[in-house]
Amino acid sequence: MILRLPAATGYLGKFSGEDLHENILSYYRHPVNITSGVDSLPVIQYHTSQMTRNTMVKTMDRKPDVLVVDDDDKFRSFVHEALEDAGLTVHEGKNGKEALDAFTNSTFDLMLLDFKLPDMNGLDVLKSVREKSPSTDVMVVTGFKDIDLAVDLLKLGAKEYVTKPIEPSELVRRIRTAVRARTAERRLRQLQLDFSSRLYYDLRSPLHTILSTLEYLEKDTASAFSDRQKVLMESMRTNLHGMTSILNDLIDITLLESGTIEIEKLPTNLDDLLPGIVERFRPKAAAKKLSLSCSAGKNIPTVPVDAERIKQVFNNLLDNAVKYTDKGEINVHLSVRKPNGSSDEFVEVTVSDSGAGIPREELPLVFDKYKDMLTGKSSSKRTTGLGLAICRSIVEAHHGMLTVDSVAGKGSEFKVLLPLEAL
Repeated sequence: MILRLPAATGYLGKFSGEDLHENILSYYRHPVNITSGVDSLPVIQYHTSQMTRNTMVKTMDRKPDVLVVDDDDKFRSFVHEALEDAGLTVHEGKNGKEALDAFTNSTFDLMLLDFKLPDMNGLDVLKSVREKSPSTDVMVVTGFKDIDLAVDLLKLGAKEYVTKPIEPSELVRRIRTAVRARTAERRLRQLQLDFSSRLYYDLRSPLHTILSTLEYLEKDTASAFSDRQKVLMESMRTNLHGMTSILNDLIDITLLESGTIEIEKLPTNLDDLLPGIVERFRPKAAAKKLSLSCSAGKNIPTVPVDAERIKQVFNNLLDNAVKYTDKGEINVHLSVRKPNGSSDEFVEVTVSDSGAGIPREELPLVFDKYKDMLTGKSSSKRTTGLGLAICRSIVEAHHGMLTVDSVAGKGSEFKVLLPLEAL
């Protein structure tokens, strides 16, 4: 597909090639109407296949990060050295706590996890890692030859289950194979993202044309329609806006996953921003007779964030809280704290409710964009189900964390942690 953009004299002169690339990407998310009054202007053609080429090169050039977690110092050192010789970036942990602490400020392509650690077992570590970093592949090494255990580990998302004894050289070979497979998967995913971007643009453009035409008819020829026709036109408008919202979600997740979305961080007072967001949901909460509160600790510092993107996160969390809470309360609280094992301070925003809650077995999949297919459930609402996946991607783009704790039938608590220092 080729984007055809009107060229005005002197307009493109103030953009470098990279700026033009970014502006065309932003056009995907907020297209403008260029069909009226520009047919006589010169046209610049820009192939969308070029849009992700630079991103692909940057992604492929990065060395894969591997976390090796084992309490055997000699084994860990051997694997570390062998993987570094293979061109990988290697990090170490000798127990479960060190493994989980490593995910506080970092993500990894693959984690080699010894099932039997001094302080935790592999299942508990794997559950926590799936919540902290769903994209990390995990290879579990264990001395137990237990089919049921292997099934439990694979259900939780382990990529491979390796039993001891195993030659270290064979283990290193398997790790290298897993990393190569992940790299190939990343290449394929990038091609899919490129294709998706083209498809979503092709779908969104005619939707905007139809909406513009409908608005013109309603504004300039409204008197020519009967009451029945006006009701039908309003129904058309509602459905078109719903379809546009769905495409917006698909475009957002595509750009976030490809790394081409721009996050513009500016010092922001969340204790000023959050109350305004909460107020938007007060009428909906009042209609369901729900208590809605917003509170903050003392001396909350400014935090470097993209305010519009962070608004998107809290709008989604609050929308879900109101939607799935039939009685009780919804609370938003802002504070400052240091996550376990971290020396850095984070601003923490907690959104809690007394609603339907989430079954414990589904918690590891809450932020997965394919969760509806994995759980066999889907919302009765007409949405993509991508909201929480988008929220986590936005928070991670700020080098923050989004976590959830929930009990079915009692409610949910989502926590957003944002670093005070720009990373």
